[in-house]
Amino acid sequence: MKKSEIISKLVENLLDIQTDGGHITIAELKTIDMNGLNETIDINTALVSPSLINKIKSSHVNPYVNLSGAYYREDYEYKPSFSLYLSKSSGLSKAEPLVVSWCSGNHTTFMIDQGFLSAFKLSPRLLEDEILWDDLKEPQYNVVKIKPLSEYDFPTHSEANVKVKKDYLEIYLAFRKKVAVQVFTIKRDIPIDEEISTLLKNKKYFIEEFKQFEIRLSRFDHKENIARLEINGFKVLLENSENDQEEEIVTGHYWKGIDGLVTEWRARHEMPLEYVYVSDKVLAVYEADEDYEVHPLSGSVRYRNQWAVTHCDRVGKNAIKIDIKKLYEGNRYTVIDYWNKFSIHPSEIIEGDNIAEKAERLTRKFFLFGRISSGLFNYLFELNYSAKDLIGLDEENIEYTGWSEFLEFNAIAQHVDLKSFSKEQFISRCKKLYILLGENLQEKFLRRIVNMLEFPVSITKEFRSIKLLELIVAYLKIADESGLHPVQNKETLVQRVLENKNFNALIKLSAINNIRQLDAHKTNDSKAKLHKALIDLGIPPNSISNNYANSCEQVYDNLNEMFIELNTFLSDFNDNAKKQYS
Repeated sequence: MKKSEIISKLVENLLDIQTDGGHITIAELKTIDMNGLNETIDINTALVSPSLINKIKSSHVNPYVNLSGAYYREDYEYKPSFSLYLSKSSGLSKAEPLVVSWCSGNHTTFMIDQGFLSAFKLSPRLLEDEILWDDLKEPQYNVVKIKPLSEYDFPTHSEANVKVKKDYLEIYLAFRKKVAVQVFTIKRDIPIDEEISTLLKNKKYFIEEFKQFEIRLSRFDHKENIARLEINGFKVLLENSENDQEEEIVTGHYWKGIDGLVTEWRARHEMPLEYVYVSDKVLAVYEADEDYEVHPLSGSVRYRNQWAVTHCDRVGKNAIKIDIKKLYEGNRYTVIDYWNKFSIHPSEIIEGDNIAEKAERLTRKFFLFGRISSGLFNYLFELNYSAKDLIGLDEENIEYTGWSEFLEFNAIAQHVDLKSFSKEQFISRCKKLYILLGENLQEKFLRRIVNMLEFPVSITKEFRSIKLLELIVAYLKIADESGLHPVQNKETLVQRVLENKNFNALIKLSAINNIRQLDAHKTNDSKAKLHKALIDLGIPPNSISNNYANSCEQVYDNLNEMFIELNTFLSDFNDNAKKQYS
């Protein structure tokens, strides 16, 4: 085999630019096992002027970071500095490293230069042995990944590295008008086979320099059949492409219903009190990420303190109306780009109430139920309970702090895709409805009322909140229909309730409880149980054809109607009781 072929085989793909999921490795130190022999890889990256690339000497480059030492002397002023040596040429003898490092004992520490971090205002996130840096204003996560610590235990180094997203490095190079040059030293123990013998030619050393790498081979005095291979070199990772191609500039957006291109200048200076419309599907990605604050009643979205799409209104069943001037005043183009993808023409707006309005209406009926019920029970039994004691929610505090902090409401107010809402999504939404309306009912409070009405504990001990509440409502209805005093005629009323056993005032709430259980307990009769629950909710199962969007809206409407009827009855009963028994 020719010498050039042997050297190419040794170098292999060292000069290729490799990426890992969109990241480029800009620094690395590690020792790996190569068929029982060690290979140590040492890499760093320098930022240099494009005009200096042809002056880099492969035999000179060194990934070791030189740093100024700190010590005390009366006339000494410490000035921290870090540099890489690429050649003796001016600008290369002290080249700027993209990753700084230092050694202490047997530890080597890596850290990306703070200039890069501050350029994008990156924020750290700490894992067990790694630091991740996120661009929260975009947001873009894992922009930089740092495994900062390498420990040397002769003869090996544990792995440390720094990886950067390629597109961010490209932007940084454009800012700095620099080229990223990776310098490396590879040290590898290799068997002296026929090919290596060809290069050594019975000599102790072989050294040859090429444009981008230098090969060094040397024999060991104490290892007869093993040689040390050292490859020093460099490669251009990324160039500042500013002069090579014209950067694509986003000049504006086309919005359905608006003539012409909307630029930032036009939006801010020529379009006061003009609006664009987007599908509420735009909310899906934000609703699925707790880092965003979504206001379902308006459709506005806020991302931490980085940006916010505000001055919004929900319109019809499926649209969000946005003040276009305000949209362009306070948001980055990447945010506007995303919202623009969901642009719809005003003619595409579907008339009716959106799911957030239905959710608010239902929730307020639930609040009213808590106030009316607790007031009635307080009157009948001389108690002093609040609505919160019954429904587990502090309405006054929720109104004071704002509904954006009301998590149970936000869960049921999330948008519903009118064109595609699956059975699984429907079941999940029923589960969220039950969390608000069912799980918040306080069993302890209801059980106390049931016990005060003197229902047999042997019957009620297995009942949960809904069944207990149904008993109470049935008791009050029979008292209302019969004219019997609800406190003085407990025995008779309890007997009639137990004889009747048709407790259906809360049948719709029981139905969503049965539906949400299908998610956790899938059985052979799940389909039949779902059909039964839908019928109880007043929804014909045969009206559904793989899209549960309309059925979901009906659930909200029917639950709302259930609470209207319940609140009306309890309020009338309370008024009549005060007239008759006071």
